[in-house]
Amino acid sequence: MKIELEFVEAYKYEGVPGIRYRFRVKGTKIYINVTATNIEEASRKAEQIIKNLELDKYLQEISKQV
Repeated sequence: MKIELEFVEAYKYEGVPGIRYRFRVKGTKIYINVTATNIEEASRKAEQIIKNLELDKYLQEISKQV
């Protein structure tokens, strides 16, 4: 199952290095926030978090039950 990310927003906290990027896992209420220097890096980091949490496997099991 391929998980799609939707870009939500980019924001910066004063005094904190880097820009925060917020993504939503398409079709869910799951949000992922990462710090990165650009949107490509942020997207890669968000995808890595999904892999580390095995979120793709979890969502695949849920979709089978529905």
